[in-house]
Order: sequence, then C-alpha cells, then structure tokens
Amino acid sequence: MNKTQNSFIKFFTSFPKLFLAGLIFSAIFSASIGVFALLAKLVGFNNIIIIGLGIIPAMPFYAGLVMIIRKISIEKKDIKVFNTFFKAVKENFKAFLIHGVILYAIVACSFFALLYYYTLAQDDVVFGSVLMLYVIFTLLMLVMMFYVPIMTITYELRLRDIYKNSFLLIFGKVLRNLIALILLGVVSALAFLALIFSEGIVFYLAIAIIVAIYPMLASYIVNSVIAKGLQDSVGSFVAVNNVHIPTEEEIAYEQAVVENDTSDSDYVFVNGKMIKKNKK
Repeated sequence: MNKTQNSFIKFFTSFPKLFLAGLIFSAIFSASIGVFALLAKLVGFNNIIIIGLGIIPAMPFYAGLVMIIRKISIEKKDIKVFNTFFKAVKENFKAFLIHGVILYAIVACSFFALLYYYTLAQDDVVFGSVLMLYVIFTLLMLVMMFYVPIMTITYELRLRDIYKNSFLLIFGKVLRNLIALILLGVVSALAFLALIFSEGIVFYLAIAIIVAIYPMLASYIVNSVIAKGLQDSVGSFVAVNNVHIPTEEEIAYEQAVVENDTSDSDYVFVNGKMIKKNKK
C-alpha cells in the first residue's frame, strides 16, 4: 500500500517533469500520425491501415517516456528529463521500432477483426460469441504490451524472451493486470466522454489536453501498477529491503526445473519468477 501511495504522491510532486516527457512523446506521436494521415488522404486510402503506420516511427520515443516514468514512479529518483529521455530512445531505438511494427499489426488486425465480426453479429448471434472471444484476445494482447516496453528498457533480454515473458505475465499477475486494465479503461472513458460532451472551442481544447496528457497518464498508471509484479517475476531493478532468502529446498527445486528444461529460451519460469539458464 505504501508503494502505491508513494507512486501517487510522486505523480503530483514530479508532474512538471512527467508532463514535459509526455509532451515530447505526444508531439512526436501526433506529428507521425499526422504525416501518415496526410499520406492516406493523398493516396485516397484514408483508413487505419495507412494512418496507423505512424505508430511505427513514433514508438522508439516511447522508450524515453517509459524510462522517465520508471525513474520517477518506481525508483523515486530525481532525473534530468531531456538527457534521460533521449538516452533511452538512443539505447532502445531498434527494439522499439520492432515493437512498433508488432503493435501496429495488433491494432490494425484487431480493428478490422472486431469491426468484421461486429457486423456479422448483427445478423447471426453465433458471430456474437466469436466477437467476444476476439475482444478477450485483444485485451490479452493489450496486457502483454503493458510489459514489453518496461521490460525492454530494464532487462538485457532477447526480443523473443521479452515477448515470451510478457505473455506469461498475463496469467502470472492476473490481479495487477486487471487493476491496470480497469484504471486504463476509466481514464480512456473519461477522455472519450470529454470529447463527446464538448463542442466548439471547448472541443478543440479538450483534444489538446487529451493529446498532451493522456499518453503520459495512461503509461504512468499502467507501469506503476505492474512494476512490483514484474520485479517479483523477472528481477528487481530497485534497491529493496527485506529481500526473501530462498531455502535449500527452493533452490534445489529451481535448479532441477532449469536443468530439465529443454527449450531454447535463456530463461525458465519457476515459482512465479524468471530464472536465467547457465549455458555452458
């Protein structure tokens, strides 16, 4: 509870730095989406397939925003925004570019699949069940993507291990994932309602505020909620006290599982945490 309160308090005490980091990312993301929206209009194919491509070049800059959030919310550090932000972008550029491609594929495929099955469900109730299954699948992919960015900037893992571990954490930390998903839903709903019930100059003001704050706020909430579960499972990146010292039985069991694992992954999921293999 104390850690949650600390993250809550740190949000307000460090809001100027968080806002600046969020503003940098939002400006780059908006510009990227704007370029592809213009391209979509020029080619006459104005839909998410073209516009959504803006996610890919903007994604590397999300590394900077997540790093700022990690330093402030989780590590409780005082940092220089520009140095920390762009250093994270530089160090994780290639990995986040690949994440951008994967996120774009998830968004594009989910959008058309949900639209397709929703249309079919109007005439046949069977497709309503298929629609619900795809909604659940989309939410699972969203939760997986909660972990991918912070895991990438924190641990030295291969991309396939990042995605494997992120997928396992969907089911390994169900309660925290649900809390993060619900809070994200609440924030998204408030943003949506602000647009629906505003008009005129207030509408454009609401858009400006949402674009400037939403990515930072949503990312802060998600990363603050999942941080402890991530550290418990993969490894701590914050100095902590009262660290659990494993018993001889626990160590023996973990070693046995690792030795008997035949997969080509560098890590094995044991007792709710990732253990690195000692490759000879």
